[in-house]
Amino acid sequence: MFTINSGSETPESTGQREPVVTVVIPTYNRAKFIRRGIESVLKQTIDNWKLLIVDDGSKDKTERIVRKYVERDPRIRYVKQRKNRGVCYTLNHALSLVDTPYFSQLDADDWYEKDTLEKCLQKMEQGGPKVAVVYGNEKVWKKKRGNRLKYLGKKKKRQIRGKYDFITFHSMIYPRFYRTEALRKVGGWSTRVPEGGRFAEDRQILLKLAGRYRFKAVRKAIYNRLNHESNNSRIENRDKYARVTRYLYKKALKRWGNKFKPRFVWVRGRLKVGRLVKK
Repeated sequence: MFTINSGSETPESTGQREPVVTVVIPTYNRAKFIRRGIESVLKQTIDNWKLLIVDDGSKDKTERIVRKYVERDPRIRYVKQRKNRGVCYTLNHALSLVDTPYFSQLDADDWYEKDTLEKCLQKMEQGGPKVAVVYGNEKVWKKKRGNRLKYLGKKKKRQIRGKYDFITFHSMIYPRFYRTEALRKVGGWSTRVPEGGRFAEDRQILLKLAGRYRFKAVRKAIYNRLNHESNNSRIENRDKYARVTRYLYKKALKRWGNKFKPRFVWVRGRLKVGRLVKK
């Protein structure tokens, strides 16, 4: 494992405020996508952020692309793992390095709106310490030939009201803007799950947090999500996701008192909890 830093500059020496949020980009062989995400962080309406890119052993040109950004901006750090270990391992390593109150995950093929961090920070601080996750609406795009993008529309996300509501909340939420202390209190991401923590890391950590904290929604599109042929959630990984999903939901319900059992349904090729039945 090795790290690339830009030098000895500090926020004070560059005229910036002390960072309050670290944007974490976990990445594996996403060289053709990652520039857009990095650029979207650089364009944020607030400047008191850090960007931590944790490379899970990429074999493509990711390091070469990221190095140019690291050399330009002292807020950007790049860490590369020697071996591919999976997204949960990668996020846990990132969590061990984050020293800001907030941790915002940005998938390497997606990007932020210019006010994403500002809106999430406002909502989180308004909510107080019981709020551990802020999310918003998202814009969905599809990659076309020649790296052209086609806009597919906006997905609105309702307010999640408690842990059992989240169990039957089928959509994933974006961005995932976390309270760092809360992530640590629930133990971060586990690799001791089916598939070794390579799938459904988002659902895993949110189920952990839902049992102890509240989620708050921003009523605005603040995230851009890209659909493409190499998304981790592509159809050939359906059975792997299903195995992980069954395990995570059953474990969460048991952890919450074992009062309900899940009734699973398939929704657009993905296994979801259709409803909860009292035991």
